[in-house]
Amino acid sequence: MLRSVLSKTGAGRSIALLPSACSLATAGTLALIGTVSTAGIAAAHACSNATLRGTYTLAETGWSVSPGGAAPISLAGFDVYDGAGTGTGAVTVNANGVVIYDNTPVTSTYTISEDCTGTIVFNVAGNLIHFNVYVSPSGDQLRLVRTDPGIVISETETRVSRR
Repeated sequence: MLRSVLSKTGAGRSIALLPSACSLATAGTLALIGTVSTAGIAAAHACSNATLRGTYTLAETGWSVSPGGAAPISLAGFDVYDGAGTGTGAVTVNANGVVIYDNTPVTSTYTISEDCTGTIVFNVAGNLIHFNVYVSPSGDQLRLVRTDPGIVISETETRVSRR
């Protein structure tokens, strides 16, 4: 087919037309893909504080990092979120082989944005602990990364009850 176009229109003219046709096809395809992906993102993300509601179990491991070295940290517990930006729970924390909190009560405040990202601040025995949070649109799971200096921890919480 290309050979017949070249013989009828001349080499210079067919080369100029072919890239133009490709450019139009590419632009049309990208415009269509952009429209579809934007609609899909908007439909997939519909989070708010109400997305976090119910009882969640958690476990996390990480490190306390200082100029003198690093020490392991692990913890487990549960959180109950009310869907309105606050929560309660309990946690046990082991730092470098020493239990520093043993089923200690926890309170929290959180803010979840429409794009399912947010922040949570936990109050454990008067110590404020800050996390960035990423929530599944269903609210069944959230992933947290601690943002306080000197601590490297990530956590996953999974909903076990809607109450």
